[in-house]
Amino acid sequence: MSGYDLKQTADMSVAHFYASPARSQIYTELRRLSELGYVEAREVEQSDRPDKRLYKVTRSGEAALRDWLENTPTSADVIKSHLLLKVFFGNHMDRATLIDEVRQYRDESIKFTEMLQNLCSNCHGEPGSLFIYLTVGQVVGHSKANETWANEALELLESADEEFTWSSDQVSAAIDRSQLSTINTP
Repeated sequence: MSGYDLKQTADMSVAHFYASPARSQIYTELRRLSELGYVEAREVEQSDRPDKRLYKVTRSGEAALRDWLENTPTSADVIKSHLLLKVFFGNHMDRATLIDEVRQYRDESIKFTEMLQNLCSNCHGEPGSLFIYLTVGQVVGHSKANETWANEALELLESADEEFTWSSDQVSAAIDRSQLSTINTP
């Protein structure tokens, strides 16, 4: 598989739940993996295009992957969201602009959920398809939660006073009716 092929594969698979690497990063990592003996490269001549380099994972590369998968500790995901940063600093934004951004986020979440559900409908009958189903299922749940949050945020942003000030009663009422019911309030 070439670096280009790896990029295309990543964009159609892991990019749905893990940031897809830039093509330059893929080539840097392939060089590093080759130096470590985890992949072997071979040149392929092409008459109508520049020659390309194809890579194949070695046994030591498979062992290193297995070791990483089994022995690297996992931790809770850290959310890195431009929208949540904007919402956090929403009192410095025009209300209509913020509402529009949340609405776009909701609409993108709906489309993303539909795309993933279509993808998952083809995830059966192949070895390892359970793992694809489990991964896509978690991402769909996350995307649906984003949609739910965005709908609630839109309702609250559209009905808030000019200062976006909330009393403790308003906070408690909103938490009682929302997915935020796990938050402790004073």
